[in-house]
Amino acid sequence: MNSIIGGIAALIVGGGLASATVFGVVSSQTGTSGESPANVNQPVIPYGANN
Repeated sequence: MNSIIGGIAALIVGGGLASATVFGVVSSQTGTSGESPANVNQPVIPYGANN
């Protein structure tokens, strides 16, 4: 019985940790322009450039 309760508790804790991690990654990538590491108007790699 204790192993079942422990397994359920581990699933709940693991799921909470995973969802918090995914939420943090998504929000950091889709935040406002000051918070987001990417800029659509000024890409890091100039696609199509032959320099």
